[in-house]
Amino acid sequence: MSQEASEINKILEIPNTLEYKQEIRIYKDSIGNKTVVLRIFKDQINEWIAQKFWYSKNIKSVTKIDEIRFPKESIGKLKPKDPELIWLNLLITNVEFLPNMEAIRYKFGKPKIDSDRGEQVTSRTKKHVLDGVGYKVYVRNGKNTNSFSFDNPKTYLGYYPTVDELISYNELLSVLEKEFSF
Repeated sequence: MSQEASEINKILEIPNTLEYKQEIRIYKDSIGNKTVVLRIFKDQINEWIAQKFWYSKNIKSVTKIDEIRFPKESIGKLKPKDPELIWLNLLITNVEFLPNMEAIRYKFGKPKIDSDRGEQVTSRTKKHVLDGVGYKVYVRNGKNTNSFSFDNPKTYLGYYPTVDELISYNELLSVLEKEFSF
């Protein structure tokens, strides 16, 4: 785990390692001084729990905590969310296999042949997004574990709409936004 994630985990009093067989943690780091952490897991008694923490980098403390325990039956007219289905929707984004964004940057920009000091060379024009939001993801599904980071996926997808990993990053965030307003 990155230094910053470890520091946040210590304050949240959660272990650095993913302790449950089905668990995902996403650290959303936006410009400014806050990180939002979303942790979803199935505990020892097979109950799904989602926790959302707001962490202030300035004062190095948690400013808010939300916890969702998924009800098994309807409450009045409200149908319960199906955490198993949410988990499967997360898995179909390829979250178990996605690489760090650094590993796919070679896909950004179209290669071309250029001239440099009289020699022919290949080059690429790439867009760099300097502001926005960065994400660190840690996931465990049974024996499979993965961790990766990416930033500004919506903006990059606008520039490079055919890059599979950017599509997957955005699908992952779409599920989290829909289900947890993340």
